Amino acid sequence: MTREFSFDVSWLPLSYGPPAISATAASLTIRVGDQIATRNDDDWSKSIENSARLALYPLACWLADCWWRLRWESEPSARYLPGSDWRMAHELAAAGHGFLWPNLTFASDSQSVLVVGHPTNPLSEEPVRFLADFAESIPADVFEREVDNLLGLVLARLRALGQEDTGLQSLWNEVCNERRDPELATRCRFEAVLGFDPQEAPQGLLDRMISLSNRAGEQAAEEIAPACAGPDPAGALNAIEKIASLPGIKGTQGPANTLRKELRPSPASPFMPWERGRSLARDVRLSYGWNGQPLSDESVASLLGIREADLKPSRSDSVAPVVGLAVRESGNAMRLHFRKRNRAGLRFEAVRLLCDELIAPDSDQWLSATDSRTSRQKVQRAFAAQLLCPIEHLDEFLSGDYTQERIEDAAEHFGISPLAISSHLANNHRISRWANTL
Repeated sequence: MTREFSFDVSWLPLSYGPPAISATAASLTIRVGDQIATRNDDDWSKSIENSARLALYPLACWLADCWWRLRWESEPSARYLPGSDWRMAHELAAAGHGFLWPNLTFASDSQSVLVVGHPTNPLSEEPVRFLADFAESIPADVFEREVDNLLGLVLARLRALGQEDTGLQSLWNEVCNERRDPELATRCRFEAVLGFDPQEAPQGLLDRMISLSNRAGEQAAEEIAPACAGPDPAGALNAIEKIASLPGIKGTQGPANTLRKELRPSPASPFMPWERGRSLARDVRLSYGWNGQPLSDESVASLLGIREADLKPSRSDSVAPVVGLAVRESGNAMRLHFRKRNRAGLRFEAVRLLCDELIAPDSDQWLSATDSRTSRQKVQRAFAAQLLCPIEHLDEFLSGDYTQERIEDAAEHFGISPLAISSHLANNHRISRWANTL
């Protein structure tokens, strides 16, 4: 994760177009870590430039209008491709007004903001072709600070040139007021993670999310909300609440409580989510003396105080749950509701819920394993992969052979899915995320 993120601005003389556009003509350089997102091949100057000549008024309007979704909404889960609504709120090109913007996408995991830059198609005949190709995560507080600074700079420029009556000031004031008011901020945050623009989510849905926050825990509700995003958020929430009301599998918080006292895991740290997950998994393995051997179903079940038989696939004609869920109860008891229907999936999901039990605040009564891409879900996935299949021992098993057949052998050996093996390898930079392993 890099803490370097900035909008570097050099104002240009008044330009053509409407007054607010003319007043904010500038040479803009966007830096993300070591990357210069605005680096471009400029046909007009016949040179490679680090900055782009743009008007900052449309950029400021887009940042203000989409602030809540940029700050809190994650990428859609693998079940959905990003729709036009998501792209308009997360892709810089949506700033529009006829300017050529860098091909940048912003997506939050609640703790950080991922910035992805893609180069302009080399076959494009546009006079300015952007060159940057990168993906960098920046801390959410750094993102907030730099967006605040840019908005302040643009508004000051407009005032200085007598163009303050543009609507941008009132829009930004509204956002700032929402951020300062805890109740409004909570509602706006739920709207964002559910995929709605401010004041566009159904009031009934928001009220239900606030109610869920009171019953399940504030952070627990914020994890469940992204799992409800999609074509029918109310229906998804209905399904999750129904799951939580069922008897489920009886487990216990006891093993996790013991581990928590020994390891004292922190839900947040300067490290990336997957680094936190891997580190915690290594500590758990060390605590149990498991070294690198594959974990039996009995060992996995013992971590949650359930029976080995509870990890056996069972035939069911019912619709699979929307999320994996554990409900904390009094006396260290838990009710577990698994979503997966096969042995490898059940093992992986059980370990994810153990991770959530280790890192969730005491105020969370519900623990969830979802398809969403929040920081907490990323920690869970990395923890489960490393606990069930330590990367060092996966390396030994594969010995550099990343064919599909060998990956399937590893999956059987460690008791997780071939897809989880491939993802684990990609996340640890053993193979490309887009590698063909056939």
